[in-house]
Amino acid sequence: MLLQLKIKNFAIIDDLEVNFKEGMTVLTGETGAGKSLIIDSISLLLGQRADSDMIRYGAKEARIEGVFQTDKPSVFALLERFGIKGDSITIKRILSVGGKNVIQVNQTNISLMQLRQIAVLLADIHTQNDTYRLFNPESYFELITPKEDGNYDALFATYSLSYLKYLEELKQYQKILKGQKESMEHLDRLRFEMQELSSLHLYEGIDEELEKTVLKLQNYDKIFSSLSGAYQCLENEYFSLEQLYRASSELEKIKSLDQSFQDDQEKLLDSYYLLDEIKQHLFKELRMMDYSEAELNQATERLLEIEKAKTKYGKCVRELIAYLEEIKLEIALNENYDAVLDTQKKTVIQLYEQVKKNALLLSDYRKKHCLKIEAGILKECRALDLEQTAFSIHFSSTLKEDPFDSEQFDGNGIDRVDFLISFNDGEPKHSLHKVASGGEMSRVMLAFKGYFAAENRYAVMVFDEIDTGVSGATAKKIALKLLQISKGSQVLCITHLPQVAAIGDWHIRIYKRRNDGRTTTHIEELDFEARMEEVALMLSGDKMSVYALEHAKALLQEKNDLK
Repeated sequence: MLLQLKIKNFAIIDDLEVNFKEGMTVLTGETGAGKSLIIDSISLLLGQRADSDMIRYGAKEARIEGVFQTDKPSVFALLERFGIKGDSITIKRILSVGGKNVIQVNQTNISLMQLRQIAVLLADIHTQNDTYRLFNPESYFELITPKEDGNYDALFATYSLSYLKYLEELKQYQKILKGQKESMEHLDRLRFEMQELSSLHLYEGIDEELEKTVLKLQNYDKIFSSLSGAYQCLENEYFSLEQLYRASSELEKIKSLDQSFQDDQEKLLDSYYLLDEIKQHLFKELRMMDYSEAELNQATERLLEIEKAKTKYGKCVRELIAYLEEIKLEIALNENYDAVLDTQKKTVIQLYEQVKKNALLLSDYRKKHCLKIEAGILKECRALDLEQTAFSIHFSSTLKEDPFDSEQFDGNGIDRVDFLISFNDGEPKHSLHKVASGGEMSRVMLAFKGYFAAENRYAVMVFDEIDTGVSGATAKKIALKLLQISKGSQVLCITHLPQVAAIGDWHIRIYKRRNDGRTTTHIEELDFEARMEEVALMLSGDKMSVYALEHAKALLQEKNDLK
């Protein structure tokens, strides 16, 4: 459940704190008072994309914080996966004027996608626009997709993997097919480029090696002279490495008498070995020194050819090597087209059969799952004054049995889904989005919400005017349905119906007040007397009549009788 909601600098909300309780809480108030801002704040905590325009004028940032509580193991397993600890869940959103937004769960920064993964297990929120989703068949997949169903998740993952492999190989097949249509002129150009680059015998770093070779041969005399001079210094009769060694040996005899003698002895010995190593290296280099004008010319010419190729193709040596392999593959594809194409064709057909099999398994599972949904929705509809309703979830397949037509698959498989309904006995079923009125749509949506609330055991369910377009006895049934949902989930409900307002366990009035030239939203938790007056106003309008007060009192007492 949602234990606490804190909102600061959000639209016309300056600083607001609401503590919610178990059961059903109704929120009422005049239009524009800020009721929907409460819902928008909760929506942000449940993963809605932030909009910096909602920051209160004059403020640098808006802060929304909610404390949730749930006993669902799947929620805490997901939190643990994200490295989040805690027995309760504190979600914080910070919206900045500069566009920087912060999302935290239990003081741990997370992404919007991670927040949405948590929210889908934690709560369900119905906004005024959600009812109209029933007019859009594209949203039906989201409604019928099983939540926390390991079998479905495994089938969907298997299908998705095979679908991606199929698309990848089909794309390669189409590339080969298209490549065969290249002109012979293009093939001749590729052969010339392959011959030209192959003749360079490229390997990574060859240009750097040649540059070093050319530089060394061009400076042969200078290098030889310097090496000889350095070696002679170490071989000079006035300088002897043996003298260093003897000096070290003399100090060896007395190093135990003074620490400084030991330090000097070690330094002399290190110097001896270091200079001897340098001397041997100089001698080796001098023996290996050999000048070849032919080698210099050959290296210079190779380097020039490589530099020309780098300039011509606009690539470095590493990229030229990769490009040469691409050329060889493309030539091979053209010269061995039939064999390559046939091999790729067989691969595509094999993967098509696999993705088709996985799509059919996924479709069968969905259809069986939807039989349960149909029965549950019909039961919910009859409880909402839709006794004559006939409802079914209709599946159509996009499968075409053509291995080379990827359009028959999409991210969801091969299914197209429609909701068929009839509200009158004996009338044929038609697409829901074509036949339902506003009031009927509200009730059907509530039927969906009621069914899925029981299935998914949401900690919180939020309704923003789901009772739009209904009145009278039907309003009473909607109120009872919301109350029933609140037995399994905490329910927060914005309403304009007195029947719904009266049946809640708790009642919060939302109003706005003008102070110092600014308008701010405020809340008030109503006791029995205040609730009676609020419900009476909802019944009669601006002026409260004695009849309205009596009617409101009767509605509230009727609620008490249900306990």
